[in-house]
Order: sequence, then structure tokens, then C-alpha cells
Amino acid sequence: MKVMSLAREGSKLIPVEVELILIPGLPQIHFLGLPDQVIRESIHRIKSAIRHQGFEFPKTKQILVNIRPQHIKKSSRGVELAVAAALLWETGQLPAPLGQSHYYVYGELGLNGEVYQPEDLREFEGSTDATVLTGECSGLMNFQRHCIDSLKNLNQPANVPADIESFQPLRPNLGLEIQFPRAQARLLQILALGKHHALLAGPAGSGKSTLAKALISFLEDPRKEELCRRKINWSPLVMPHHSISALSLVGGGVPPKPGEISKADGGLLVMDELLEFSPACQEALREPLEEGLIRVVRGLKSDVFAAKFQLVATTNLCPCGQWVPGADISCRFARHRCTSYQQKLSGPFLDRFEILFFTKKSNTFHPSSKAEAVMGGQEILKTLEQARQWRSEFTLTNGNKERFDSFIRENLWPKEFSSRRRFKAARQVALTLADLDQSDKVKPAHIEEALQLTVYPFDKMTQSF
Repeated sequence: MKVMSLAREGSKLIPVEVELILIPGLPQIHFLGLPDQVIRESIHRIKSAIRHQGFEFPKTKQILVNIRPQHIKKSSRGVELAVAAALLWETGQLPAPLGQSHYYVYGELGLNGEVYQPEDLREFEGSTDATVLTGECSGLMNFQRHCIDSLKNLNQPANVPADIESFQPLRPNLGLEIQFPRAQARLLQILALGKHHALLAGPAGSGKSTLAKALISFLEDPRKEELCRRKINWSPLVMPHHSISALSLVGGGVPPKPGEISKADGGLLVMDELLEFSPACQEALREPLEEGLIRVVRGLKSDVFAAKFQLVATTNLCPCGQWVPGADISCRFARHRCTSYQQKLSGPFLDRFEILFFTKKSNTFHPSSKAEAVMGGQEILKTLEQARQWRSEFTLTNGNKERFDSFIRENLWPKEFSSRRRFKAARQVALTLADLDQSDKVKPAHIEEALQLTVYPFDKMTQSF
């Protein structure tokens, strides 16, 4: 008897073939095909479940279970349901179903024969025509499921369709109810529309953390299929503490497991107080920021985990938390100490940020100050929705039409950039600004504003070291 099931390989579930035969011998189950301890322990659950449900466990037969492919060391929370089902079908205690393509049996067994849906089933990236026989269903996924509550009902599953279209994303209101200074509101629009990596630097109390966290409210609606697969209502917001180790941040262990950056895949990673993170954490982010994935190698085992996220980091540039380049601020720390604090941020890692934005304290609440121009979160969102709609229509009509004319290319770009990434960042931010203003051409004002975010602040940082 052969049954298709699932097993873990790194961070994902892959299809495996569970082959079961009976041979004369003591009534024991023997697993072949490099099973781990979790699979071996399922022997006792399978025996108990079968007997509690009123079925007979073979008394004079050995049960050999081979899990293919054989060369992969396997871990699985749900292969035990496949083994129990194969045994009942092989012994004729339940009629064997007709074979179906893309049909998998995957579920956890209770000692009394109840069947549960494994939590890691959501990580199975099955096609839309894949069907999984599993335990009681919860949440929506991108494949069909047949659900049972016990082994007795193995051949009478209830079909639960994955009604993706009825699932509506729930936008968090973290930033929708805040009034932002105009400069910060403009930055939020640029970051949300262009998905640029950004570093927010400035004195303590200037709103860096609030600004970074608020960005989650303005991101584009995520794909429903992705939300259903991950059982979430919106793109993830991950904020690791600065004491986190590089291993926990990027993933590792034996076998390798995904880290915090993989949890942020498809969403926002906020690193508050960036210079307090260890240098190892900063350097470990260089690959995923460039490629959208992370390769983890431990011994002879290697895995690739998804890590396509938007990074927004915040930091003070001085131990006192007040100093920024070009500002006339009296700092109580020695100049060499301020310089050494800034040098915690390596040049190559800093270059991965597309935007560097210096925040400043607001004077809005000072009795003698004039009211500062602000923009509300709802207005920011409305502007973004209009820009996204315009961009979608423009792209559909014009494709990859060149939007930089010859005058801009020849006269407005700096003669030299400090790196290829600075030029790429300036170009991408200029395109974002054109989209935000619903302009089919990149204008000189867009170039100047892009340089104010992507080139000039980095030059100030470099000169301040």
C-alpha cells in the first residue's frame, strides 16, 4: 500500500511517498528512509489510536514503512495519519480509496484516535488543485482539504474549500490616526509606495520609532493567497530586540530553521536602535537585503529561506542621543566617543539602505511656536491609493517605457556616485516620486528630491566619521 504524505525539508513541507507492507514477525512498526525521533515516536500513537477506534492491530505481522525519497533525513508532524490510514486500508478494515493525483494524507493522531491538523500544514505550498486529507480544519489555505475528526471517519471526509476571495485583509490603524509633520508624511508615502529600505537617524524623542512602526499601516494590500497560507490578516511587522543573536535573526540550528527575518518575509522588518545590534547581526543582513533570501549552512545541511522584506531602521548617532550631522548641538560626550559610536555602522551595510532621513524634534507643542504643518494618516493613505491606481494603469498602458529624458540623464545627475547602489537608489526613488505625483516623466524636481534622500545625507554621514 502506497500513500502520499508530507515531510519537512528545511523550512518547507515536501511531498513524500509512504509505502507500507506486512511480513511475518512480531507486531512492530519499523520505519525506513531516515526518519527522525518525531516520526519514530509516532509508533505508539498509531498503535493506541487504532485500538481505541475499535480496529485490530496486526498480531503476527511486522509492519515495514518506507518513506521516500530515502536520501533526505525526514521530520514530520503528520505522517502518522498516513501510516495509520495505509495500515487500515492494507488490512482491509476500511475500503481503500481510489488513487488520486495530488492527494496527500497528513495529520496528527491523538492516543484515542482523534485527528488534528498539524500547525505546520500552512507551510505547504501546494498547487490549487492539491488535496490534503487532514484533521479538523481551521483557517484558509491555497489548496483543498478533506477534514476528519477521527480514524473512524477516515473514508467520510468533509470537504472544506479554501474560499480565498471571501477573505479580506485587515489594515492595521497603527499610523492612520496620527498627525505627521509634512516632511515625515512625505517620507511615509515614498517608503510605502516604493518599498525602499530606510535608515531614520536623529535625536532622541524626534519620532523615529513611531514613524518606522506606522509604515505598516500604509503598505499595499497584500495578496490574499499569501495571507491565507500564513493565517494572518496583513503583511507581517517584525521588531526584534537589539539583544537578539545573529543566529536567531537569520536562522540556523541543526537542522537549520528560519529566523526573524524570514518571519518578516513579505512585510516590514523594523530594527529600532540599530547601532545597539551586534555587528554580526548587521553584517548578516547584507545578503537578504540584496537577494531577498538567506542561505543557512550547518554542517552538511544547507537550506534557503525566504527573506524578502522592507527594512526600516532607527538610530541615534551619538551616545547622548542628540547629535546629527550639521546640527549645532552641545554634546556632553567627547568627540572621539561620538565618532566611535557611529563607527558601529559599517560602510557596506549603510550602503544597503536606499534612503537616509534625519529626523528633528518638533516645536509644535512649544507655547511660543507657530503651528507646524501636518498631514493625517488617512490623508496619507488616500494619496497612496490614488498613486497606486495611477501606477497600475500607467504600467498596463506603457509597460517599461523610458521615463528619464536626455536632459535629466546628461545634466541633473551628479558626475560621480560613491557607489553603484547610490545611483540605483537615486533612480528608483526618483521613479517613486514621479508615481506619487502621477507624472509619466521624471522631472527635475523629482531628481533633486531623490538626491536629498539617497545621496546627500550619506555624504554627510561619511564626512562626519
